[in-house]
Amino acid sequence: MNRQFADDLATDLARGHLLEWAELYALDAISSDERRIIEAFLEGTDPATSATFADRVRTCRETVTSVYAAGEVEPPADLFERIVAQLPGAGQSGDGSAAPTGSLPRPGLAAVPGPGAEGVQQAEHGAGQDDLARRRAAKASMSSRAGRWVVAAAAAVVIAVGGVTIAQNLEQTTVEQQVMQASDVRTEQLTLAAGGVADLAVSGEENAAVVTLSGVPAPAAGFVYQMWRIPSDGTAPVSVGTMSGEDVAGTKVTELSDIGGFSAIAITVEPEGGSATPTLPIVAEIPLGA
Repeated sequence: MNRQFADDLATDLARGHLLEWAELYALDAISSDERRIIEAFLEGTDPATSATFADRVRTCRETVTSVYAAGEVEPPADLFERIVAQLPGAGQSGDGSAAPTGSLPRPGLAAVPGPGAEGVQQAEHGAGQDDLARRRAAKASMSSRAGRWVVAAAAAVVIAVGGVTIAQNLEQTTVEQQVMQASDVRTEQLTLAAGGVADLAVSGEENAAVVTLSGVPAPAAGFVYQMWRIPSDGTAPVSVGTMSGEDVAGTKVTELSDIGGFSAIAITVEPEGGSATPTLPIVAEIPLGA
């Protein structure tokens, strides 16, 4: 689903956007508090949603692993000498002439200053140490930045999980915006038998719909509303997610992508945690057809 994230995790979960956090969860690109909230939410959600979330996390990690996997390569035998030769002052002797590579000091060995050159070499050594320290500090800083960018780059890798990528989530407009701006958008308001109204916006061009519930009464204690996609071919309904009384207390917006092949959205009342299949009767049915 191409959409921007809400300002906080709780809002996304309340809107039924748990699955859109799967890639961030997989890449550890969330805080420890957000991770605990997601895991607690997963314990209370329906099994189908939990399974889909787990699949997306696994697929994301497998994809990133395969992209960034690299075999071990034995370094060249002269690598140390080549690195040292590029250090400040390593290529010159005290009198400014080029120093032979073989005379370069190795780790753990001290360079012995020549007669009368001790002061010059100590000064050059101090300058080289300062320059080397600056280079090491800069390298450490770049490594730190690189570590952060690795997470961002991994998130931008095209991870084809239901057509969702982190890059798309960050760059694209929300499904609601896309639908409302589509040239073929169709809007309709329906009164629900359970109470309240449902505002529907559908776009075949965007292959998406937005359902906004308003004034819907809370379900009985121990129960939740569960939303389903109803396939046009008569096969089993597909769960969209569950909604508690708190979820529907105000205005509940549900964004639906890939609606081709579905004839309607249905709402049933299910035990807390949701059900694998709808419990009849259906308390609300919202047609998606033109």
